[in-house]
Amino acid sequence: MRVVVAGATGLIGSRTPARLRDHGVEVVPVSRGEGVDVSTGQGLDRALHGAEVVVDVTDAPSRRQQAGTAFFTTATGNLLQAAAAANVEHYVALSVVGADRIGSG
Repeated sequence: MRVVVAGATGLIGSRTPARLRDHGVEVVPVSRGEGVDVSTGQGLDRALHGAEVVVDVTDAPSRRQQAGTAFFTTATGNLLQAAAAANVEHYVALSVVGADRIGSG
């Protein structure tokens, strides 16, 4: 199984590839450091080629609601569009319990 991890250098994302590899999963880490930018879509088509699953553990660069909403709207849209074009079967997004109450978008 080939799994793309978007946000692979963040707090959660940096741990995710290792855990997946422990289970024999082929992991493609996605981050700006890997030449892939979810905000612009740069490199997503290449990164998602042949993937069965996208795990989205991205984090907004700001806790301000407007900035957070703008980031997630753009990044998630880019990821979903690239995943659809690559015929990715599953999209998993990290969700935090109570996230709707913190006002960060």
